[in-house]
Amino acid sequence: MKIRHNLRQLQIFQEVVRTGSLSKAARRLELSQPAVSTAIANLEEEVGFLLFRRNHYGTELTAEAQHLAEGVDKVLASVKHLGELSEGLRQGQAGKLTLGCMPGLSPSAMPQIMADYLHDHPSSQLSLQTFSSTKIRDWVAEGQFDLGVIETQDDLHELEVTLYRLRMHIALPPESPLAQRSAVTANDLDDQPMITLDEHHQSTLKLRQAFRASGARFRGVIETHLFPSAISLVNAGLGHALVDPVSADSFLQRRDCRVTVVPFEPAIDLEIALITSRFHPPSRHCQRFLPYLEAGLAAWQQRSRQHLQVSQYPSE
Repeated sequence: MKIRHNLRQLQIFQEVVRTGSLSKAARRLELSQPAVSTAIANLEEEVGFLLFRRNHYGTELTAEAQHLAEGVDKVLASVKHLGELSEGLRQGQAGKLTLGCMPGLSPSAMPQIMADYLHDHPSSQLSLQTFSSTKIRDWVAEGQFDLGVIETQDDLHELEVTLYRLRMHIALPPESPLAQRSAVTANDLDDQPMITLDEHHQSTLKLRQAFRASGARFRGVIETHLFPSAISLVNAGLGHALVDPVSADSFLQRRDCRVTVVPFEPAIDLEIALITSRFHPPSRHCQRFLPYLEAGLAAWQQRSRQHLQVSQYPSE
C-alpha cells in the first residue's frame, strides 16, 4: 500500500509520542483533541497498523510505532534543516562560496578580507583556492568558482571584470646604498643584479621597458615564479626586485626581514582583476561577499601609492 501521510500528521504523531497523551499534544499544538485523534486515526489507516493503546497512565506506544517514531524524527529533522537551508540561501547566508585567488594575494590580502566578512556573517562558509591566474579564469568562466582575483589577461570576454592597479616597489638588499632614497630609478639600478619573475610576466616586461627607456643596463641574475620568493632572495642579498605591495607588506612584518622597500620611478603597476562569470549569475552569497572583496582590493590599491613601511600597514 502506498503511504501518503503529510507532514502535519507526522508532527502531530511526534508530539503525541513526546507528551504521551493526545490531550497534552493537542494543547501543545493549539489544536482540539478531536483534531489530534482524527490525524492519528488517518495515519494508522495509511500505515496499516495500530500506533497507540490506552492504558491506566494514558497513551502507550505500540512496538511498531516505536520504530516508526525514530523514522519520523529523522524526517522532520531533515525537513527543518531543509527549511533553514532554504532561508539561509534566500538570505545569502548558506552555501559554500568558492573564491579563486592568485598566489601573491592569497596568503596575505585575502585572510583579512575573509575575516571581515565572517565577522559580520559568521554562519557563512568560504573556500579559498590558490591557483594560477589562467586556471582561475577558466574555472570562473565555467562556473566552478564563484569569483576570482587574477592578474589581468587578454582573454576575459566571458567574464565580468573589475580592474585594480597595485603600485609596485623595489625591494633593496641589506645595507643597500639606495635604502635612504625616497625613490629609485632604472639609472640607479644600472647593471645591478635584478631578481625577476619569468620573462613574460607583466612586471618583468614593464621593468625591462623602463630600463630601455632610460638607457640603463638591465642585468637579470635570478628568475622565480612568485613575488614572495623574489623578496626572500633579496633578503638573502642576491639582488634587487620589483615586487607587489601586498607581498612586500607581508615580508616587512617578518622578524628576519632585512630588506628595504622604496617606490620605483617611473611608476609601474601590477594590473589585477576581480572576475565573475558572465553566463553564471552570482549567488546571493556571492553578491553579499563581493562588496567586502571590492573594498579590500580598493584599499590595497590606495595603500600601494604610499611609501611602504611597517607602521603604515596596521592590521585592521
